[in-house]
Order: sequence, then structure tokens, then C-alpha cells
Amino acid sequence: MATTTQDSSMDATQAALLAKVQPAELQEQPLVTNNRDFNWVTDKICRIVETKTPTWWWICMAVALMTASFTGLGLLWLVSSGVGVWGLANPINWGWAIVNFVFWIGIGHAGTLISAVLCLLKQGWRTSINRAAEAMTIFAVVCAGI
Repeated sequence: MATTTQDSSMDATQAALLAKVQPAELQEQPLVTNNRDFNWVTDKICRIVETKTPTWWWICMAVALMTASFTGLGLLWLVSSGVGVWGLANPINWGWAIVNFVFWIGIGHAGTLISAVLCLLKQGWRTSINRAAEAMTIFAVVCAGI
């Protein structure tokens, strides 16, 4: 019986020492401060989705859709009429189209090169830069295809 009392007092002492040793930054911090309840958190998050969309957003969306529709109409006109739309009456003269294509493919290669170099060097901090470089590559190839 004496050993049990001694063991339990040792456990309490060790627990007290461990609590003192643990730094403040490792202690668990509350996720929601100021004693707010779950309803407050739900209202704060849902307010973003459930509120009415502002007028300025609809105006910007209308401008963006008009720009996209003009781009689509321009591409449709180009495909139906040919490169004469650019002023290239001679079918052998593809100067502007080739320069544009090579430029965008070059941008795509730059993104791939950045991603590959960081991967080969095994950089631990490369993930966000790789995402940006690979997104740049994809968008450049899409622009080259147009």
C-alpha cells in the first residue's frame, strides 16, 4: 500500500513538473475568443454567402461578360473569315500569328523551367511557387492555342 501512495504522489509531482515545463506557446489556445458561442460563429461565416450581392459586383460581372462575349465574337469572326481579318491577305504571311504563338509557348516553358529547377533542387518552400509557375504554364499554353 505504501508503494501505491508513493507512486500516485510521484505521478502527481511529475504531472505538476510537466505542466510547468510546457511553454506558453505550446498550450492550446481557444479558436474563438471573447466567450462567443457557436451561433455567433455560424452567423459570421454564413453572412458572406447569405447576404445580398452588392450592386458594384453585378456591374463588374456585366462588364466582364461583355468583354468575354466580344472576345468570343472576335474568335468566331476569325475562324469563319480567316486570318485576313488581321490584314494578312497573303496566306503564306503568318508573321503575327507565329510571333504570338512562340511568345506564349516561351512563357509556358519559363513556368515549366521554374518548377523543374525547384523540384530538382528539392526546395521545401517550393510548393506555392510551383503552383503559380504551373498555372502560368497552363494559361500560356491556352493563350498560345487561341
